Order: sequence, then C-alpha cells, then structure tokens
Amino acid sequence: MRTPSSERGFTLIESMAAMAVVMIGALGIGALFSVGVRMNGDARRMTRATAIAQDLVNSIALWPYQDNVGGTPLANVSAGNDADIGDNAFAFQWTADPLASGLADHGEADLAALGPLWTGIPAAELGQDYQRFWNVAYADTNGNGVNDVAQIAVVVRWRQGGGWRRIVLLAAKLNPGGT
Repeated sequence: MRTPSSERGFTLIESMAAMAVVMIGALGIGALFSVGVRMNGDARRMTRATAIAQDLVNSIALWPYQDNVGGTPLANVSAGNDADIGDNAFAFQWTADPLASGLADHGEADLAALGPLWTGIPAAELGQDYQRFWNVAYADTNGNGVNDVAQIAVVVRWRQGGGWRRIVLLAAKLNPGGT
C-alpha cells in the first residue's frame, strides 16, 4: 500500500500557476491581434493616399509647363513654402487649412477649375476622408535667368486622432524651352 506522501501529481497551487502563465500568453496574443488589425487599417489608408497622390502626379505630368504664370495649376502661389515644399516640418499634420495658412499652393478648387482637363480621381470619390494639395517651386539650375524646372510636391492627408496623417510625393517638371 502506498503512503500519501509518495503519490505524484500537481497540487492546486501548481495548477493555478500554470493557468496564470497560459492566461498571460493568451492576453499577449490578443494584444498582438489588436495591434495587427490597427496596423492593417493604417496600411490600407496609406495605400489609398499613395494612389490618390500618384494619380495627381500623373495628371501634373500631362499639364503644360507654364513657368509660374498666375492662375495656372503650376503657379507658385505662396513663395513662403518654397523652402519646404515637401513638408519636412510636418506642418500639414496639424494645420486645419493649409491653403489659407500658405503651406499649400493649390488644392481641390484648382482641380475643379481645370474642368474637362482634369481627368483624375474626382473629389466625390475622396469623400471626407482625404484631402489633396500640391506645392510648386521653380528653379534656375544653370544660372541663365530662365527657370529650368518646376519642383512639385503632392501632399495627400487623412484624419487620424486629433490631427492628420499625410504622405508626400515629389516630382519635377522640366521646362521644354529651358537651355
């Protein structure tokens, strides 16, 4: 006959400790799942914003180079943003109206003004989720007094939390008459 002290097995305390370890692991997996879902949503919004920005860059490539003529979609409206046309200071993320504050040269109204020349993604498809802007700065790269290139930064932003997230695509349009 066996004595009670020689029996082997788990005590209640050992079982509870094992269950606590399993519970901590399950909570960790649940937290990872939550982070993964959030990151997937962020990636989806960023991919959409990139597609909107690329659509605008492709359209700008088709517009004529007009060397900073006022009223055109490639006019440098606000020279104050020329030093940071690509928004390296992240100002688009906190500014309510980039056009009024001089951060952006052009916005949605300028696309609407193009009428049938604008063949990109319509504003109605952007809804309230996305906003698009672009900045233009001209440069005379060879010092002959003629602007050789229009530097263009397309900014697409979307609401997130108390501010905005944004992506920026940079492009250049060469002056066909530049020498």
